[in-house]
Amino acid sequence: MSGKEFKIVLAGEFGSGRTTFISRFNAAKKGKSKVAALKAEIYPLTLHTSAGSVALNVYDSTLHAKGGLNDQGYFRTADACILFFDTTSEASYKNMEKWYDAFMAANSRKGMAPLPVIVAGTKIDDTKGREIQTKDVDWPKKKGLEYREISSKANFGVTELVLDLLKALLGDGTQLTDTVDLATADAKVDEEAAEKAMKEYNEA
Repeated sequence: MSGKEFKIVLAGEFGSGRTTFISRFNAAKKGKSKVAALKAEIYPLTLHTSAGSVALNVYDSTLHAKGGLNDQGYFRTADACILFFDTTSEASYKNMEKWYDAFMAANSRKGMAPLPVIVAGTKIDDTKGREIQTKDVDWPKKKGLEYREISSKANFGVTELVLDLLKALLGDGTQLTDTVDLATADAKVDEEAAEKAMKEYNEA
């Protein structure tokens, strides 16, 4: 298996951490291009996996207003979605549903299995500003969606989130076979506490 190419849509409110996440990948940031008609930027990300080389075309919204939502063309023909919310913003958490609904509406076909959607809670390095605690994140469970917490600035959970995506697209046995080139971390996370919180979340 080789030469696989996928369209990945980043969804979530302005300020939810979408752009910071994808910009951590140096090659993707360097190769980004703008599609004005879709109000989007496309970040190309090639990854080497146990299933061969995988090319991700990652679509990020350029809407710079809270409450803004892209037209269906942005979401259409996607293979998967990463849905972001900012753990320091309750409004960001509550507004995930409309982004999810827009993604599903643009990609639902009769008899078609639902596309992979992974929820990412961002900015967990900001413990003082946090409004949504791990134990209170119930929306993904209600929807049957995988959930991961990350800090893009600390590079915490960033590679793991991409691996979650690859497994959803290619199968649970998929692994990365090369190091992912990330920007230098400029924040810190209490990794032990973060991993403990996620363990308790997954076991609840």
